[in-house]
Amino acid sequence: MLTVPERMMRRVLNAQGLDSRWLPTSVGRMHVIDGVGRGELPPIVLLHGFSANAISYLGLLQRLLPHAGRLIVPDCPGHGFSELPTAGLSPDTMMTGMFEALDRILDEPAIVLGTSMGGFGAVRYAAARPHKVRGLVLVCPGGAPMDPAALRRFTATFRVPRHADALRFVDRMLASSPPGLRHVLAHAIRGRFANPDLQGLLDGLTPDDLLRPEELSGLSMPTLMLWGRQEMILPPDHLDFFQRHLPHSARVEIWDRFGHCGYLEQPGPVARRVLKFTRTTLWAQSPRDHRRADGSAQDVTHSAHRTAHLH
Repeated sequence: MLTVPERMMRRVLNAQGLDSRWLPTSVGRMHVIDGVGRGELPPIVLLHGFSANAISYLGLLQRLLPHAGRLIVPDCPGHGFSELPTAGLSPDTMMTGMFEALDRILDEPAIVLGTSMGGFGAVRYAAARPHKVRGLVLVCPGGAPMDPAALRRFTATFRVPRHADALRFVDRMLASSPPGLRHVLAHAIRGRFANPDLQGLLDGLTPDDLLRPEELSGLSMPTLMLWGRQEMILPPDHLDFFQRHLPHSARVEIWDRFGHCGYLEQPGPVARRVLKFTRTTLWAQSPRDHRRADGSAQDVTHSAHRTAHLH
């Protein structure tokens, strides 16, 4: 499922010290980009979205590498270089593979970042494994509840039988894109979305598979969520769901010139925000911070919850 340019980009990452590893799981081998960074921050895990792969984070990885102690980016089951589960792609095999891979590879609590479908997975992993997640970053996360009719309308978005349909999807996915790049992206997206295994994953998704309010409200770790003002893939009520049910201490930021894949459009600002969040999280969790007055720490936490509108 990887294009020739994506295979070349993996070689670039490998040359920069981010190695390829394969981890055994009960649903098949999973490919992981894993490497030692040049900084002292804790490990950062990045979870990609539907039909994407670890290589889609190239821009972020190159900017995080000088600061993080370790970067870990799995290809979800049936994506990138990871094997297709013998039982087929389903919400269960996707989550099982991701949980087993992260449980195996994480030997200390990490900052976990997820976009779109990866945001959905990041929430579910953080809720189930809070001891593994030091901080949580969600970028246009999916997984908000939908009734059967709304879910059917949503999954229909990912059926693009013609090039014109794929172009419309690109225009909804990004806040802006150069005219030439639109056609390149549309060609790649049309090919990926035509994959019967990916379509089977969408067809098998039911309302019972989606997030529950208590999974959000029970999150105990520092949480940052970035949402694009130009988000046009996820329904607007997804933002409402996360704003209503994330803990009061979470920070939600609305970014301008930021679509569903805004991390591709603004990798520099997103990387800087992730690094700032990571450093703030370390400060808040340090012994020195625990010696601070409770009232001071509470003031910082509550002021951070207000939804910010950036750029």
